Amino acid sequence: MDMFDGTIETHVEPDGSAKSKRFISDEETIRQMDFDDACEAFVRAEKEWAKQDAIAKRPGARPTDVCKWFDALEERYQTEKRVWLLFTAGDRSLRSGMIYLQFREALLSNKVLRADA
Repeated sequence: MDMFDGTIETHVEPDGSAKSKRFISDEETIRQMDFDDACEAFVRAEKEWAKQDAIAKRPGARPTDVCKWFDALEERYQTEKRVWLLFTAGDRSLRSGMIYLQFREALLSNKVLRADA
């Protein structure tokens, strides 16, 4: 996304102060919705994999339990890869990767991330 994708409208008040309001483009809204959906799918897939992991590792697990474990693992991988690609926008730098790992931890633990200015 380019920093010029959005529209900013500025109003000058009678006292000389300026108030700005940023308008969000449809494309930006769609990207945000796609990212939100991807994050929700990843969290669901992670929970399902954890459930299947516990079932497959218990004594007396059946072959179908192991097959479900692999299916859940694949879903977990695919959903996380989608989140990672959307989050990093293709940037494979160490910094980007480390920021993603912090985001991932917060996403899975319901922690709030602090934005550094």
